[in-house]
Amino acid sequence: MLASAVAHEAVVPGFPEIKVRPALDPNSIRKFVDPLPIPALARPVGVRPCPADRSRMIPFYRLEMREFRASFHRDLKPARQWGFAGAFPGPTIETRGNEPLLVEWVNALPHKHFLPIDHHLHGAEKHLPEVRTVVHLHGGKTPPESDGYPESWITPRQSAVAFYPNQQDAAMLWYHDHAMGINRLNIFAGLAGAFIIRDDEEAGLNLPHGKYEIPLVVCDRMLDREGQLYYPVSADPDAPWIPEFFGQIMLVNGRCGRISRSSREGTGFACSMPPTRGSSASHCPMAGAFTRLAPTSACCPHRSN
Repeated sequence: MLASAVAHEAVVPGFPEIKVRPALDPNSIRKFVDPLPIPALARPVGVRPCPADRSRMIPFYRLEMREFRASFHRDLKPARQWGFAGAFPGPTIETRGNEPLLVEWVNALPHKHFLPIDHHLHGAEKHLPEVRTVVHLHGGKTPPESDGYPESWITPRQSAVAFYPNQQDAAMLWYHDHAMGINRLNIFAGLAGAFIIRDDEEAGLNLPHGKYEIPLVVCDRMLDREGQLYYPVSADPDAPWIPEFFGQIMLVNGRCGRISRSSREGTGFACSMPPTRGSSASHCPMAGAFTRLAPTSACCPHRSN
């Protein structure tokens, strides 16, 4: 479903707090005026015993999910978002195959959601807390207790520690919220980031690396004319959920308007592309650049629950 733009702001019947706002025209955005943002690299805050071998100490990370405001474009107002470490995309976690690590995922979000929840959906009933999160490493070979099951959510002021053995080949994965009933809303709000696993076989391919390898998180979003996130709803005030939609704005590392970059030779782009069903975006939009695609096809932020 392609959510249509409206000429003037209106109120959704039964949801006075939800406004139907005029959509931003992507052709009105100036192109190539913002530099390409590069997600921060996550750093461990210490070491902890490995759950699989208590005699071994492994890196321990701590990432908070926080509300923040940041602009999607130089000429747009800062938008309300949620992100890991207060950013979208969240910090990139980089490790090597067979080098395990621990992450404490901390829910430091507000108690009220800023996107429309349909309480008729399984896992989003009215008796449940509005803001719930659980993190899943998409494409990771992860033990069940750390895999981010949709009903293993935590609420604000709670945290959960996950163990990632990383017993797999080099790959670019992505981590994201996975909470039952509001998964699509939480990812739309910004709860996602890249997770890169390296190994010796990859190193032997002589691919662009270091400052010449740039991770890209490519996704679509719907924005209003003020540059704010806008999640469309159905015409039924009792059931605002819609099965899918296509955002009119493409973001690359949280920015729109065709970001600019230097023309260094040999630059590679590692791409994570959370898709929308039916989207025409099937490749990294940097012609001639090396790309490594993350396996995101099984989890879509703009549909399902």
